[in-house]
Amino acid sequence: MKRSNAVGRRICWLVIMAGVAIFSASGFGAGRSAAAAITIVDQNGRPVPNTPPSNISQIFDVTVGPNGTLVFSPDPVTISVGDTVRWTWGSSGHSSTSGTPGFPNGLWDSGIQNQPFTFSHTFNSAGSFPYYCTVHGQCCGMTGTINVESAPMAQSAFSRKVHGGAGTFDVPLPLTGNVGVECRSGGATNDYQMIINFATSVTVGGAVLTSGTGSVSSFSVSGSEVTANLTGVTNVQRITVTLMNVNDGTHMGNVPVSMGVLVGDVNGNAAVSAADVALTKSQVGATVSGSNFREDVNANGVINSVDVAQVKSTVGTALPP
Repeated sequence: MKRSNAVGRRICWLVIMAGVAIFSASGFGAGRSAAAAITIVDQNGRPVPNTPPSNISQIFDVTVGPNGTLVFSPDPVTISVGDTVRWTWGSSGHSSTSGTPGFPNGLWDSGIQNQPFTFSHTFNSAGSFPYYCTVHGQCCGMTGTINVESAPMAQSAFSRKVHGGAGTFDVPLPLTGNVGVECRSGGATNDYQMIINFATSVTVGGAVLTSGTGSVSSFSVSGSEVTANLTGVTNVQRITVTLMNVNDGTHMGNVPVSMGVLVGDVNGNAAVSAADVALTKSQVGATVSGSNFREDVNANGVINSVDVAQVKSTVGTALPP
């Protein structure tokens, strides 16, 4: 009987040690290779990815209760319309709730969460947005403010090209409504130039092609005028150039400007047809001026059979919706 009990105990210990070995190889190894999971949700409780900001918007990080302190850090935070604030819990038992202590306004509410937890909210309108911790706001002054600034308003925009010795001519780019259509060729490297004007002098943090094919090769600012040089802009598309962090001293934000690119669309109706061919033919030999520069499709300063042939070659193309 004693021998049987001893054998049983040895078998039991062998089973336990085998389980520990398996657990160590899988669980502990996984623990070393993977960081602790962080749950990120938006203001509606839906999971969102922990990713860098897009080309247009930016993400600003705030720590909730860093090292157990009853503060939001940094505070206040100043952002632009369209930006996102991401709160990361540095200690447990806190919330990020819009409004003032005891008076939530319903714009966002993380609920009371523990470390580690991350919560995000995107601000789509300008203003000053107070928030607080529902546990420690009223008793301990754990409050914060998000100041959201609106971007300066662009006054006008153009697509500019030099037509040889005939001069410089601009295609207007409306800031609302139907997109302005650039009908001239971009040359061997598909180069274009956007001019964006503001009411007062501005500073600009950057310029990015945020929609379409191509890139911003350089940009410059002269007082209230911003010049964005584009390259690699292919035909038959809509593009958007976004000026980043435009600041006029009162407002700051991102300013997008769109343009249609459709070589040969000399009448600007977003489609190339026989009407464009006829219009170009009617200007052959005429001096390039402000009234007919669109027919100088290759922008070399003269309107001739080469322009007519280029328009013919694009008949049937149209801007995508």
